[in-house]
Amino acid sequence: MRQSHVALLMLLLVPAALTRIPAAAADDFKVMKLEQDMRNIERQVQDLSRQLNELQQRASRAGDRPSSAPSSSAAPAPSTEWLNADAWKRVRPGMTELEVLGLLGPPTSMRGAADSGTRQLLYAMEIGSSGFLGGSVLLKDRRVAEVQVPTLR
Repeated sequence: MRQSHVALLMLLLVPAALTRIPAAAADDFKVMKLEQDMRNIERQVQDLSRQLNELQQRASRAGDRPSSAPSSSAAPAPSTEWLNADAWKRVRPGMTELEVLGLLGPPTSMRGAADSGTRQLLYAMEIGSSGFLGGSVLLKDRRVAEVQVPTLR
């Protein structure tokens, strides 16, 4: 009787042990894969760091001598002409888009539908963390149709 219990216990434990072996092998494979991925990432970081250092050295060498060409990476300063209230008073319905741009300067953004021939020139500036100053000019067929003078919102 005792031998049958031992044999039964062995039959129950052996399959459980055998099923753990493939799971452990799969975990080992996953760990090896992660280690390989980490080595690849480390190599990529080293390559990118080397390239960055080379670019910084080139830029510092280029900065030592005067450049005749303007830098294309510098963004133009935003226009502040539109902040002048008198300029907005001169914008009238029927004016051309170019006349508006001459008075207010380039808009901070635009919205438009090419098929309808309308475009909205948007002038906006963030003021603090919760407000902004914004106005707009609605153009139909490149002529002023409506003017919304900037207001604090």
